[in-house]
Amino acid sequence: MKIWKLLGILAGICTLGLAVLFLESYRELHKFRVRRIARSLPGVKGRILFLTDYHEAVGGAMNEKLLKAAAEEKPDLILIGGDMVNGNHIDEDYAPAVSLINGLAKIAPTVYAYGNHEKKMIRYSKDAGFHWADYMAALDPEVKILTNDYTDCKLKQGSIHVYGLDMDHSFFVGKDDKLTKEALDQYLGKPRRDLPVLLLAHDPGWAPAYGAWGADLILSGHYHGGIIRLPLLGGLVSPKLKPFPHFDYGVYDEGDIHMLVSSGLGQHTIPVRFNNLPEMVLLELK
Repeated sequence: MKIWKLLGILAGICTLGLAVLFLESYRELHKFRVRRIARSLPGVKGRILFLTDYHEAVGGAMNEKLLKAAAEEKPDLILIGGDMVNGNHIDEDYAPAVSLINGLAKIAPTVYAYGNHEKKMIRYSKDAGFHWADYMAALDPEVKILTNDYTDCKLKQGSIHVYGLDMDHSFFVGKDDKLTKEALDQYLGKPRRDLPVLLLAHDPGWAPAYGAWGADLILSGHYHGGIIRLPLLGGLVSPKLKPFPHFDYGVYDEGDIHMLVSSGLGQHTIPVRFNNLPEMVLLELK
């Protein structure tokens, strides 16, 4: 009887733990914060709002609050790091993403680079009830979309080159492909050095290549903060199912790598977050 009693206690603890995880995850997925980070780049001063991995968060229920918070920050520039849609659920309505992006474009100049879910949407939309072109046509034409290109962006003081990386989908899915500086030279060309260079690169796992390529600052997402964040250990898992990935969340200054990784705003497939509040990042350049 003792073994059955012990098993019953363990089952009760597991059930309680799962209930706490579910309730806290639900709370976090319906909230967000604005995280403020100060950085210095030569010759520039201004406020950049960065958001990524929206994934049509809770069906757009937070959009009004997100737009209000964005407007209150008075950014000079808004940068979007990809995965605004759910490319593996393309039967879903993409209206929440369109509504948020178009609302942001009314607040400040907005630049959008793709993540892996935009790549999926492009690949799979031929078999769906709508097409990638419909999503693109619904976006405000003032939104600047970067696909292996760059644009010059003015800030309060000075300007920066913003590059948007659009790499092949194989680099996201754990194949043998290895992203190198030479591959980035092919995608993006060599970085122009007359102004500071900011790179929107969705997957932070290739940070060594981004740094070697010459980005002064890299903005990434993709890992969702590791989904579940554990004290001292950090994010639990990467999208490639690598446990405790190094570039999971935060600011990294390692050699020629200068990178900010956001936990993003939403989730997909498995809607779980723990100790990992959704966020927008207000980057204050000084």
